[in-house]
Amino acid sequence: RPLAGSAALPLMDQDDSPMVEIFTLFPHESATVMQRGIEFGIVCSSLSVLHCTALVLWAPDAGCWDGLLRGLCLARIMLAAPRPYFWVRTRRLFVQARCQPTPQLVTQRLLDIYAHPFGLERGLLLFYYAWLGLATLLVCVLRCDDPPSEDLSQEQPSFAQHLWKHCLLNYAIVVLHRVLCVLLFYHLMRSDLRRGIQPEVLEKYSKRVSFRRETSPKTEQNLAGDHE
Repeated sequence: RPLAGSAALPLMDQDDSPMVEIFTLFPHESATVMQRGIEFGIVCSSLSVLHCTALVLWAPDAGCWDGLLRGLCLARIMLAAPRPYFWVRTRRLFVQARCQPTPQLVTQRLLDIYAHPFGLERGLLLFYYAWLGLATLLVCVLRCDDPPSEDLSQEQPSFAQHLWKHCLLNYAIVVLHRVLCVLLFYHLMRSDLRRGIQPEVLEKYSKRVSFRRETSPKTEQNLAGDHE
């Protein structure tokens, strides 16, 4: 990953995608949304993993398929363990991007983060989406094949039923995360956000030079004569 002081690549060399256009037109709004999105994702993902852990520990087994579903949950928990490390590092990068002195530098930092993602984190994210789709498919098949019990008052929810609710919770988190990020971006676009160079940065890197005209008495007499 390039350092913060590395030479900036021309914007035309970046991938011409909607994200690049948004970063260029709305650098401060984008940096804020990306940072808050990471923070909200940390909270929601942590709650999801805790719920999955509770399923593995306390949900009952009602059949041979429940062992397979429990194994899927264990794989999801183990592969989610390294993700907080990348979340913290990515959040730190977005905070650094927000602290850049000019909008152009904010844009360049965002493009740098966008062009150089963490490979392992991307792989773990793809595994999560694949796991969610596979778990949903298996649970749907098991729910269709499971005959309803005659005595509903004494029926205990199976592991598949618990996992079905967990999958719905994950889908709700994904949708809610996207909606909140869009709403936050819309709010920042319409708010009175300072989008130029910060006054303290301008004061720090500006140099004030005082000019004083020194004139001799003879020159002052000539100037006075000219005015007369």
